[in-house]
Amino acid sequence: MAFAKNVLLIEPIKFHSNPQTAADNNFQIKSNENKNVQELAMIEFNGLERLLKEHGIGVEIIKITDEHQTPDALFPNNWFSTHANGTMVLYPMKAQNRRLERRPSIIEKLHTKYPNLIDLSRNEDRGLYLEGTGSIIIDTKNNRAYAALSERTSSNLLYEWSKKTNYETITFTAYDQNEKVIYHTNVLMTIGEGFCIICTLAIKDTDEKRLVRKSLTETGHEIIDISFDQLNKFCGNCLQLVNESGEKLLLMSSQAFEAFNEKQLMTIQKYSKIIHTPLYTIESHGGGGARCMVAELF
Repeated sequence: MAFAKNVLLIEPIKFHSNPQTAADNNFQIKSNENKNVQELAMIEFNGLERLLKEHGIGVEIIKITDEHQTPDALFPNNWFSTHANGTMVLYPMKAQNRRLERRPSIIEKLHTKYPNLIDLSRNEDRGLYLEGTGSIIIDTKNNRAYAALSERTSSNLLYEWSKKTNYETITFTAYDQNEKVIYHTNVLMTIGEGFCIICTLAIKDTDEKRLVRKSLTETGHEIIDISFDQLNKFCGNCLQLVNESGEKLLLMSSQAFEAFNEKQLMTIQKYSKIIHTPLYTIESHGGGGARCMVAELF
């Protein structure tokens, strides 16, 4: 399985809970915010950068200087992805202020390294969305991709993506404990080398659940099933990376790490070293965790 050794992070600016995404992001708080939320988010961001660098991951930081109001800009994995064959994909975003995150200067910089550009963003005009590796969990080794369908993950666009990238797709619908559709696949599912963290309780349809489990089992993944409580603490929102020494690292937030039980942690550690950092402010106000903050650069 291909893992990124380098990542891109975008520094938070004017960070706050985004009202345009709050309607279907049930991980995001909707109450009055702490006045220091930007300052706290910056402390957490710096902690993530430091953690990655200390463990041998190459980190590219982008500091935004324009005046666009993009409180979710620190979650770049939703609007673009890169691939080992030199491809970069641009994705259509549901929230209008998130579309502004696709800044031409960033795209131009990336395009020089990834000359094969697949631009799906025009589908926003049709009301169709596919929000990057928030929507799609990619198993590069087995050429498969998993997606929980929602307003932010169109089955039609997923089909188009699969044809352009040559991935087999496995789709399902996932619901939280309140029977609300889960907005992004990457809050309930992480695929690593030899293991998969997933909340199968969220997949209500028995045929869909059976198909997902069968696909994971036949591709050699040990399934680590998490509860709804663990889901809500971002246990599904992890990312496996590899450092300059070839060591596999599973990145997660400290909230997620503390929510895993001892048996689950032991299972993960058979396959990967765990690294974590506190992201409580970003998780609660932004509704995204460690995986959401990291765009892989293959």
